[in-house]
Amino acid sequence: MPRPRPRTAAALAALALCLVCATGPLAAQQAATPQPFLVLSQERILTGSAAGQALIDEEARARDALRADARAIDAAFEAEERALTAARADMTPEAFRAEADDFDARVVAARREQDERSDALAQEFDLKRREFYAAAAPVLVSIMEARRAAVILDETSVLLADQAINITDSVIAEIDARNASQTTPPDPAQGEEDQPQ
Repeated sequence: MPRPRPRTAAALAALALCLVCATGPLAAQQAATPQPFLVLSQERILTGSAAGQALIDEEARARDALRADARAIDAAFEAEERALTAARADMTPEAFRAEADDFDARVVAARREQDERSDALAQEFDLKRREFYAAAAPVLVSIMEARRAAVILDETSVLLADQAINITDSVIAEIDARNASQTTPPDPAQGEEDQPQ
């Protein structure tokens, strides 16, 4: 019984070429099939889109203004405390205690007001972020329908995924495109054409 001859380099190359040709249509068929699962980064949709970045900048400015107010209030109280301490030698213990109690009460009230303003600001921008994601929902629905997907998962909850199913960049591009079309000013020449002669 003859022993099988070892394959030559040419035979191996031919075999590899056959495999590539055979898998070509299969790869195309897989690309055309539905993608039941899609992945995106919710955080990057916010930070990467123009509308999301504008919201982040607005929040940063509001927080900076709140912190500036807090520093100004603290500086005023510190100056008042130094003045009260300096005046203590000329005051009766009772008068000083009354002034000190009033001062402490105003400091506590001011800090409580600052905390309330900070909480209100956090709630305001939490709502604005929810509104941002709600406005992005039609984009997600459109991409889901185009890719015939059933589920979109946030990438933070996915251990490993093919980046071909990550739609973050597509969502950001679509959000920016839709916002740009909504904010484009009307053409004055078009308005003149529409006016009756």
